[in-house]
Amino acid sequence: MIRAGFHVADITPPLGASIPGGFAPRPAEGIHDPLRVRAAALLGEDAALAIVGVDAVSINHDDNLRARELAARLAHIPADAIIIGASHTHSGGPSNSVLGVEGDEHYREEIVRQIASAVAHAVRSALPAELAWANGTVEGLAWNRRWVLADGNHETHADPARADVLRRAGPSDPELLLLAARDLDGRLLGFVGNFTCHTTIMGGSEFSADYPGAWSDLMERVTGAPLVFLSGAMGDVTQVNRELDTPQRGPEGVARFARALTGEALKLLAEMRFDNDPLMGVASEVLRIPLREPDTAQLEVDRETVAAAADDDYSRDVVFARERLLVREYIDRAGADRCEVICARIGDLDLATGPGQMFCEFGLDAKARSLFAHTMYVSLANGNAGYVPTPEALARGGYEPTLCRGSRLAPEAGGLIVDAQVKLLENLA
Repeated sequence: MIRAGFHVADITPPLGASIPGGFAPRPAEGIHDPLRVRAAALLGEDAALAIVGVDAVSINHDDNLRARELAARLAHIPADAIIIGASHTHSGGPSNSVLGVEGDEHYREEIVRQIASAVAHAVRSALPAELAWANGTVEGLAWNRRWVLADGNHETHADPARADVLRRAGPSDPELLLLAARDLDGRLLGFVGNFTCHTTIMGGSEFSADYPGAWSDLMERVTGAPLVFLSGAMGDVTQVNRELDTPQRGPEGVARFARALTGEALKLLAEMRFDNDPLMGVASEVLRIPLREPDTAQLEVDRETVAAAADDDYSRDVVFARERLLVREYIDRAGADRCEVICARIGDLDLATGPGQMFCEFGLDAKARSLFAHTMYVSLANGNAGYVPTPEALARGGYEPTLCRGSRLAPEAGGLIVDAQVKLLENLA
């Protein structure tokens, strides 16, 4: 018999805290909707698993590890059986250092405590339960944001109306995956949902959980149960489509996403078959991924650029000059990147998770190679390794491959991560 519990905690910072996701600090002037930690605990006879979704742009490796270790002590679940995924909302609090915005240590500490507390509460509230899972498709929401140009290079967010813009440079993934838990009387306890799109819809100067928060809130209004959101391989996938006249920004765009995702989730829920004793398992591996070396001559120019710039200069050239110098310091200090891969199975559903903002091609590759019928592919889990572009993307340019703390891994990184995930899933099959 399995037991399941869910818990939701608030992590909205005070007004005035910086909103990351841009090139300069953006002090929050209001709260459109609260930021939260949502935790699910699934406790089987032979295995336990906690799944946590955090309304944050990202969470660094050290904070993720500290949260899992504290949760393990409080909830008596192994730390390597706790998956913590950031939603990547660009309207969240200063949870990590991203381009021109530095993380706030007090807010980071609050997130660590709330994650651990949410897992502990979810475990303590767990009831005998049944689980079910299914996959569906939601078309018309998300597209690859990179484009192939006539000269062979790639450009992020190019205007498709330009004569030199030929086609999209990569795929998107419209699959929605849903895990549902209910008690033995049929009352829904909670969900885990997985979809692939950048969380960049809301914008503005107010805190917001963007579409993952709106999806969870709408699911809870309709069913009485919260949804834990896990972001797919969205590194090169966005909601923006200049060829369509649909709401793609702000509250209307967020509401559109929430309605579409909830509608498909409810259709899946209507046909689900629940199981009170699915086979569960968890496996993990820590990879050491090589980093891309900054050019030595470029670093000399960067030092001069930064020395001449004012502290409050957040122009693109200055920001990336600072970033390359910080990457150099990181390489000297760490040598390589710690990328923790955690995979889990629940019946014939699997979760393949890692810390990178994986390009969509990698997620589709992992799904195709998985031995399980349903695969939740999860980015920005177990830390933050930044963008993971394909080798072709790194060679052809665009925003995502630009060397910085948020895009630092070697070209082979994506292949190494997916290979490790597939191997772990094979061991769990």
